[in-house]
Amino acid sequence: MELDFATVEGLRRNHPAWRLLQAEHASLVVSFLDRVYRKPNARGIEQARLVSLLEDELFRLRELLGEEAFPRSASDYLDDWAQDQKGWLRKYYPPSSDEPHFDLTPGAEKAIA
Repeated sequence: MELDFATVEGLRRNHPAWRLLQAEHASLVVSFLDRVYRKPNARGIEQARLVSLLEDELFRLRELLGEEAFPRSASDYLDDWAQDQKGWLRKYYPPSSDEPHFDLTPGAEKAIA
């Protein structure tokens, strides 16, 4: 791939890795996803477990940064991170499960690396 201006500009605007690194809460997203997915090489985490882990992280950060920091719920953040516009998590239902699971996307893995 040639990295001319148009190519780089297209990546900057559309690639999930680039969007993640430019996100308002990139520090939260990258550090959390790194700790939960990349370091333990985890895949397919159940929604309830992931919400609990993120709630714990948000609690610690709010104690450090103030109650107004990260005002949304963990579930809201996870759903947002799984939206097509972000593309950092993939939300899916595995066979024989009625609970959604989340997996790290290749774009998020690239940004974290």
